Amino acid sequence: MFNPHDYAYQIQVTTKSIFKAGSFGLGLIADSDFIEKNPFIPISLVLGNFYNALDQTSKVKIDDFIERYYWLMDKSIEELGESKIKEIVEEFNEITKTV
Repeated sequence: MFNPHDYAYQIQVTTKSIFKAGSFGLGLIADSDFIEKNPFIPISLVLGNFYNALDQTSKVKIDDFIERYYWLMDKSIEELGESKIKEIVEEFNEITKTV
């Protein structure tokens, strides 16, 4: 059964890890309840955190990711649906592991 909060939690863990944020860190942007409604805000924040320090190849990965999903940025996890959010989270995690 599709549980949007599970995916929000995955994004929360990555966001808090990258920023070393506590429970109320980043003004609750790294909170799974917020992420469930606005998943692209913390995703963009994490990727933007790396962007200027990256080589051109890694920047292209981030640019391609944003270009592919920018039209979905105003959607909640529930609106995205399980297959789309799973795809997004997997790609997001892959990018954060390799940059």
